Amino acid sequence: MKKMVFSAVALVAFSFAGMANNEVKEVEVKETKKEETIVKTNCSSYAMASTIAESNYYGYTMTNSEFASAYTFYYNTCVDANNSGATLLQPVFVG
Repeated sequence: MKKMVFSAVALVAFSFAGMANNEVKEVEVKETKKEETIVKTNCSSYAMASTIAESNYYGYTMTNSEFASAYTFYYNTCVDANNSGATLLQPVFVG
């Protein structure tokens, strides 16, 4: 009888000891974010350089209204590209 009681107590004790080690452990997950470098173009410099390049390509001096129109076009193109994340290239004139 003593052996049976001892076996029952041992069985219960080892069962609890085995379950105590099965606790859920929280694992900390670290997310690494890749930093993006966004290069914005200076739109006034871009528009000025593009307008001067256009004027030089055609070989004549633009009037004030032609210059303003070309400058505004290049400036707005630059702003749109900056807002969308696009990279601007200098315009190429083919003749």
